Amino acid sequence: MMNTLDADIVALLDKTRALVERDYKALVVYNEGSNFSVGANLGVALFAANIAAWSDIQNLVSSGQRAYAALKYAPFPVVSAPAGMALGGGCEILLHSDAVQAHAETYPGLVEIGVGLIPGWGGCKEMLNRWKTLGRLPRGPMPTVSKVFELISTATVAKSAAEAKELLFLKPSDGVTMNRDRLLFDAKAKALALVENYAPPEKPSYQLAGAAGRTALNMAARGFFNLGKATKYDLVVSDVLAEVLTGGDADVTEVLTEEQVFELESKGFLKLLRHPDTIARIEHMVETGKPLRN
Repeated sequence: MMNTLDADIVALLDKTRALVERDYKALVVYNEGSNFSVGANLGVALFAANIAAWSDIQNLVSSGQRAYAALKYAPFPVVSAPAGMALGGGCEILLHSDAVQAHAETYPGLVEIGVGLIPGWGGCKEMLNRWKTLGRLPRGPMPTVSKVFELISTATVAKSAAEAKELLFLKPSDGVTMNRDRLLFDAKAKALALVENYAPPEKPSYQLAGAAGRTALNMAARGFFNLGKATKYDLVVSDVLAEVLTGGDADVTEVLTEEQVFELESKGFLKLLRHPDTIARIEHMVETGKPLRN
């Protein structure tokens, strides 16, 4: 089941890319549903974890990372046109797009921590790069890492497209459409405006906060726990998130590639999915639609 889904993702991506390159000038990611995306299919993830299909899950995570990287580095402009909720993987689509034309009532966020996981398809690396390059923060790796840790560990969701720009789920240059009936038209216009002399973005590099930064983030999480604002398992999940955001075993002086941060996300995601308390959170969310505070 998971192998088929993995193959379908890659096949669809290859087909879409070939089609755009042959017959079109740009790609707009859009749908007419109430929400752009509310994230991955938790039922599929739960089923795979319960039968210990770890290699299949690894393939799914890897194929998702390849798909999102292909969006980012496609030889043509990619513009996303969200409305409503854009959560988890839906938010990561926005983060990997060249530009976004969002409806004013768009609510993006990286909410994986609510089911005991972390972003696994590039959300961590893209937010780190955005807050480093676009955020008005003090220099050095720690302010950026701390801000991204705050947004992801608290499952922050923007309450509007305007707030999404403040949180850098959207870039300052991204467009906002007030009338939803005009959203697709405006997104097409934005995509076509990017066509002339288009070139994919350069790959970023990452100099993260290292072991000392991880300790600082863990102390901050412990403070929330002592105040009753975080649970015991929140500390476990936030520790894995801190490990990813601070570069894993890398020293603060080392420069990491985008691919290395992708790998840290993948390892952290799979580590948490094997934990029984994550399984309990996913089961509770699937059954009730509400987060479990374990």
